[in-house]
Amino acid sequence: MTGDFTRDSFEPQKGFTRVLMQQGRPQLDSDLNEQVAIFWHYWRTMLTDLVGPYAGPYDQCGFGVITREVTADALTAPERDELRALFKDPGEFLLSPGRYYVGGILCENKHYLAYSAHLEHGESLLAPKRNVPYLIYLDVWERPVTSIEDETIGEPALNGIDTSLRARVTWRVRIAELDKSIYGSGDCNKVKEHWSRITHAWQPEHRGCLKVRLPDTAEGAERDHRHQETGYRGLHNQLYRVEIHHGGVAAGGTSGATFKVSRENASVNFRIAAIEESVVTLDTMGRDTRFGLRAGDWVEIGDAAGHGTTPGPLWQIQKVDASRRQISLDGSPRHGNLSHRPHLLRRWDHKAGDSKRGGLDLRDGAVVLKEGEGNNNWLSLENGLRIQFHKSNPANVYRSGDYWLIPARVAAGVMWPHEHGRPKTVPPHGIEHHYAPLAIVSFGSAGVLETQGDCRLKFNVPVAF
Repeated sequence: MTGDFTRDSFEPQKGFTRVLMQQGRPQLDSDLNEQVAIFWHYWRTMLTDLVGPYAGPYDQCGFGVITREVTADALTAPERDELRALFKDPGEFLLSPGRYYVGGILCENKHYLAYSAHLEHGESLLAPKRNVPYLIYLDVWERPVTSIEDETIGEPALNGIDTSLRARVTWRVRIAELDKSIYGSGDCNKVKEHWSRITHAWQPEHRGCLKVRLPDTAEGAERDHRHQETGYRGLHNQLYRVEIHHGGVAAGGTSGATFKVSRENASVNFRIAAIEESVVTLDTMGRDTRFGLRAGDWVEIGDAAGHGTTPGPLWQIQKVDASRRQISLDGSPRHGNLSHRPHLLRRWDHKAGDSKRGGLDLRDGAVVLKEGEGNNNWLSLENGLRIQFHKSNPANVYRSGDYWLIPARVAAGVMWPHEHGRPKTVPPHGIEHHYAPLAIVSFGSAGVLETQGDCRLKFNVPVAF
């Protein structure tokens, strides 16, 4: 998650059961956060073992897909009249209220929800297409919530000083076209049989691996004698974040995956008050130069809720007017309604460099992702920190939003796992998405969406009172 943390110390493979605080010792945010992570790991693992990867309680199972032909049979007359008014398009459908567990994570839908009201920016309802089955599925993940999005998190008595964050389960209902020759018109059993293959299209099996080193930590073929300075040269302890911007393969050049870098785990954020062409007015400026903005910085503008799966463009700051809380960008951002949803501006810290010496090549403000092996394509971030996206076979498919966290310490260098004395290749630290099939639908002879199969699973409460 993004946030001003020292590090993320939770490692499930170590099998720790709790964190034990000792008297008279410094307290770290990472210890408290690890305790919570340990609890949720055990709880969600146990729940998945009991009910499976996805299921809902029999009497309160939510996220049922309601299309027009089901409405007349499944609901009372008053409910039918009220909900029929929501069907304003042939591709419309409703989601029933209730609960559903996906990967051990509780998802709740409080009310009947029209899919059209759930759409993200740039999405649209299905257009009528005969004899094509569609899978409606649930995409679930966890994200941070800051006081920029929810002002009740902050303490007014602190006069704007930031405190803790919150985590929230986010779910989105999505649609994928199915191959009728494989899945038929509405065979949920076929979908469950091929579920791993289906989900790999959304969360690839090979999403890339990263290595991290400092100039004096390489051995053998990985040693680079051109660098005279060794070790981490930063003046502050940092938690670097390397995040995939545009996904895809590592093609380099004018196409392929890109990434972005933050030395503060993408925690330097500002609530946007107004946008007029290329001038952005902020609610507040940074509390100091370390957490502020200056000309030349790359920034990203987006919905504070972070529902979108497509990253926004990166803009470079041309001018900062601190007295007016305004910055001028190198373009005019397109944005949604600022009064409807809060928007934030996030600073990123990567800089272009000499690619012949391991510097970064930029494309549209993001860093071109290059893979390497041995001593090839080690990319220099800053202060001696170098990373390598490890080349593998089959080819990696990088996914937008995936990230790696790199704790850097003035006293100890980089905290990164090693194997046989060399930096270990590590898969993304997140974001982990969990998926569940809900229903198979298709357009009938009247050109209206119809339900072909309910793919949800239900469980009975094991103990009744």
